[in-house]
Amino acid sequence: MPIVTLTSDYGWSSYYSAILKGALLQRVPDVQVVDISHKVRKFDVVEAAFILRSVYQEFPQGTIHMICVRGAQSPETPHRLVLLGGHYFIGADTGVFRLLSESKPEAVFDFSGLNLDVNAPTFPEREVFVPAAAHLARGGRAELIGRPAGELREVEPRRVSYEQDTLVGHVVFVDDYGDVITNITKKDFQTFGKGRPFEIQLRTSRMHIRTISEHYQEVQVGKEVALFNYAGLLEIAMNNHSAPGDRGGADALLGLNKGQIIRVKFDGNTML
Repeated sequence: MPIVTLTSDYGWSSYYSAILKGALLQRVPDVQVVDISHKVRKFDVVEAAFILRSVYQEFPQGTIHMICVRGAQSPETPHRLVLLGGHYFIGADTGVFRLLSESKPEAVFDFSGLNLDVNAPTFPEREVFVPAAAHLARGGRAELIGRPAGELREVEPRRVSYEQDTLVGHVVFVDDYGDVITNITKKDFQTFGKGRPFEIQLRTSRMHIRTISEHYQEVQVGKEVALFNYAGLLEIAMNNHSAPGDRGGADALLGLNKGQIIRVKFDGNTML
């Protein structure tokens, strides 16, 4: 059974994702359509890439991923079909593809200008991406709908930096529980820290965290906790203090928002 995933900024209350699902099922009745997220921040391809990068490898190879954020074609953002790690990605080349992996894709195809349904689509995800995904889902070859393309567009992501004994990162994502995910990896932390005592400094809070926990329940309910999540990224949360829809998460209580700086200051004198 072929699998097609959807990642968009439509919002869960919009009917646009339902249009895509219906159009896919008309073309491939046995297709399995999976919603990855429809809560990407509007037009934020960096967030879309972060979400998709976090999950796509959990799907079987051959899965087709439609990226429905800033999907309009232009001379600067041509429509591309990218084969990466055995997965197919369909979208506009806004820079999103290069953010999905450090590895180079196996193949890149350009299907800009491909007239699949209408001459001037106002809903390219429906009129262009869906027929392309359906073609692949039926076992069609990518080169039959696209021509080989060159380099993908570059978008420079925010990277971890270093200031003497301080590791400097940024908040890259806030989930529905208000848990804050940074771009500081466990490898960054261990390589730079070398086992030294540390203090996680929260930009708009007087609170500091000096321990990395294995799980949320290692601290009291309502207390802040730092841990490395399943993807190996530093996460800051409040233990059992939030539920979707309220404002009791780490983002609200600690004043942390996407893009804000997180510093991890290590002891400059103690080396273990």
